[in-house]
Amino acid sequence: MELPDYDTLFINYQAEILGDIRVDELSLKDKAMLVPVIKHKWVARLMTHKDQMRRLANAKKAAVKAHTADTPVALSRHALEQAALNNPNIAKLEESIEKLKIIIEYLEKVEKLVSSLTFDCKNIIDLQKLETT
Repeated sequence: MELPDYDTLFINYQAEILGDIRVDELSLKDKAMLVPVIKHKWVARLMTHKDQMRRLANAKKAAVKAHTADTPVALSRHALEQAALNNPNIAKLEESIEKLKIIIEYLEKVEKLVSSLTFDCKNIIDLQKLETT
């Protein structure tokens, strides 16, 4: 399984969301109409990463099982699993899972932020109406 560079991905997401939530008076109507599309984009990314997390967890589980099945030493299941975590491939999977958890948490917050964008646009429109009357 090819793993992306999660640090670069996180930085790219941070830069991209700034463009998606930026609202100015001239493009307010366009932005308000694009909110469902923007929300879909971020929810789709969130779900993609959640599926990726599931796959990584399954790959880790299979790697731990394969690593512990070949040992001739009679240790407890927990001790065997802890020893398996020292395997470089399993450690790499664990690191990817931890980084992916951070990205998923970030995307969950982005989804909430984009959801509130509709209310923000409405509030700006109401403010503009008050200023012009």
